[in-house]
Amino acid sequence: MTPDQIGVIVGAVFTLFILSYLIGDNFLYRFATHILVGAGAGYIVAVVVVNVFGSLVVQPVLALQTAGSASPQQQPVIVANAIVAGIGLLLGILLLFKLRPRWAFVGNTSVGYLIGVGAAVALGGALFGTLAPQIEATARASVTSTTDSVLTVIILVGTLFTLVSFGFYRSARGGIFSGINAIGRFFLSIALGATFALVYVASVSLLIERTQAVVDALRLIVK
Repeated sequence: MTPDQIGVIVGAVFTLFILSYLIGDNFLYRFATHILVGAGAGYIVAVVVVNVFGSLVVQPVLALQTAGSASPQQQPVIVANAIVAGIGLLLGILLLFKLRPRWAFVGNTSVGYLIGVGAAVALGGALFGTLAPQIEATARASVTSTTDSVLTVIILVGTLFTLVSFGFYRSARGGIFSGINAIGRFFLSIALGATFALVYVASVSLLIERTQAVVDALRLIVK
């Protein structure tokens, strides 16, 4: 039996362990979840050590030893990379103080930096990855039929009204902004419903795939 076949059988067994939760919480389900969490934690630690600490911290610091023999154009880059690596290492060390409640305040700088960068990345992704492409696509939409015209208007109205409904203002009951908020919430509900439907379809597809894996494992065992 090849390693791939063994992997199929092991995956099918753990699938059955997870599905055993349908009859209630039991040892097999807890065993499978513990294995999943442990394997995920081990993989994350390995990735952090190799791809983050090794590549982004150790290598730039070690590169300082060869900075003297590097070209004048590369020397400032090597020094800058080492400085950035040192700052990142310092922030990471400060974050470890969060393990002790008495010294937790020392890691607030690292936490603030992480929250700020995370918020900036999320905001930039929302603006330049979602909102800007949608506005551009709506503006450049080629209207070749009545259906295209209606869809373009719906997209434009839905986008504008949803954005306005998130405004930080008080809207009088029965006023124009109250109606805009209602329409914006309507489009938002449709978007959330479509997202939920997509998640449900993906879950069903995954269940079908795992069921097929169990069937394939049974065929291998029978052979």
